[in-house]
Amino acid sequence: MRTLFAVVATLALTTPALAQQQRPNCEAWEYRAFDFWIGDWDAFRADTNAPAGHSSVRAEDTGCVITEHWTSIGQPYSGRSLNIYDRATQKWEQFWVDSTGNRVHFIGSPTPTGMRIATETPVTVAPNQQAYSRITFTNNPDGTVLQHGEQSADGQAWTTSYAFIYRRRTE
Repeated sequence: MRTLFAVVATLALTTPALAQQQRPNCEAWEYRAFDFWIGDWDAFRADTNAPAGHSSVRAEDTGCVITEHWTSIGQPYSGRSLNIYDRATQKWEQFWVDSTGNRVHFIGSPTPTGMRIATETPVTVAPNQQAYSRITFTNNPDGTVLQHGEQSADGQAWTTSYAFIYRRRTE
């Protein structure tokens, strides 16, 4: 019985230590590639400068996860995303869910000026309509971020579905 107790006690004490040792170093550059998007933002349509929504983007879970909370202006639409660097695939992944019950899984990589993520299979973009979807985030020199959403029927020819300029909230 003492042997069993000793084994259980040893496992209980070493398991947290092993988990600590196996934790990824989320300070590496790969994990920081999307940090430019962190902050509280007002988003505006790039074509008309009309207000489009608000976004709160945070680094969480010791900096390994970036969360986004989006709320549209002028329509009852909101959503959130979890963004993480997958060290096994060496790709960024975004898991988006929204107030329409929609969910989308994006995969991508940093670009020289930001980040690009895309779906690997078509997703529902309108009732009875599916398309590939991709989003390019551009970290602009003036501190704004351009979020450019596109759709494609075939994954080759892309058309703009929206373009937002994110400006840091001043309130």
